[in-house]
Amino acid sequence: MDTFLEQINELQVIQKDLVSIHPMFAEYYPVVVAYESLLYIYDYSIDTQQYEWVKTVPDDMNIPEECMAAFPIPHMDWRVCAVVTDAVFQSFEQKVYLFHEFVHCYVYEQYREQVGGRIGIKSTMEQRKRVSWEIDYEFPYDDETIVGIIDELNLALQLMDIQHVREIRTQLFSSLSVEAGEFWNWLEWNEGYARYIENLIRAKFDLQQNHVGTEKPFSRLVFYATGSAYIDLLVQEQPVLHRDLAQLFEQLQAERVNVELKRREQDV
Repeated sequence: MDTFLEQINELQVIQKDLVSIHPMFAEYYPVVVAYESLLYIYDYSIDTQQYEWVKTVPDDMNIPEECMAAFPIPHMDWRVCAVVTDAVFQSFEQKVYLFHEFVHCYVYEQYREQVGGRIGIKSTMEQRKRVSWEIDYEFPYDDETIVGIIDELNLALQLMDIQHVREIRTQLFSSLSVEAGEFWNWLEWNEGYARYIENLIRAKFDLQQNHVGTEKPFSRLVFYATGSAYIDLLVQEQPVLHRDLAQLFEQLQAERVNVELKRREQDV
C-alpha cells in the first residue's frame, strides 16, 4: 500500500530530529504492516535515504488486530522488525508508537542477549520453548499483597521519592518468587525503557504523557508504567543510564539481587 510507505517516510523525516533524544534513532529498522491478511514489508535504503517497499506476502503469522510489536521476521531473514497494523497510522499520536517499537528493535539487537544472559527466567523459558512467555507469564497480578505493594510503589513514584521507591521495591521482591521477580525486572527494563523513550518523544511534540498501566486490575502494562517512572528517576540521579542499558539493568535488579542474597544467607 503506497499510503503506508508515504506515511512511514514522513515519520522517517521526523525520526532524524529524535537523535537529539537518543542516538539510537540514527538507525532505521524494517517495518511490517499487517493489513487485510497480507504483510506489507518496507525497509530503509541507504542509497535513497528513505524507506522502500520490499515485498508483500500472505500473513502466515496471523498478526492480531492493532498489533504493535517488534520481533524477528522470517520474510526478512529473521531480522528484527517493527510489526504494526494500519491502526498505527490513524493519527500522529498513534504513529509515535512506531518509534516505541523502534526502541525495542534497538534493544533487541544491541542488548537482548547481553542482558538476557544475566537473568534466569529467559533461559528457563527458552528451554521450555515458551515463545510468548513475555506476554502470557503467570505473574500474580491479582494477589492482594502484590496489588497493595504496587499501589504503594505507584504512589512513591508519583511523589518521585526514590529512596522510598527502593524500600518498596525491596518489599515487592521479598513477596515475589525468584522467577516472578526476574520477570518483573526483565519486563520493566524492556518495556519500561521503551515507554520512557516514548514519553520523551511525546514531550518533544507536546503530546500527553502515556501512563497507561497504573490502573487496576493490573496487567503486564504495569511494567511499562512503573518501569518508565523508575527509569526516569534513575536517569535523573545517574544520567549515564539514559544510554547504558546494561548498567541500567543492573540498577533495576539491585533490590531483587539483595533480597535473593539474604534468602540464601538464611538458608545456609
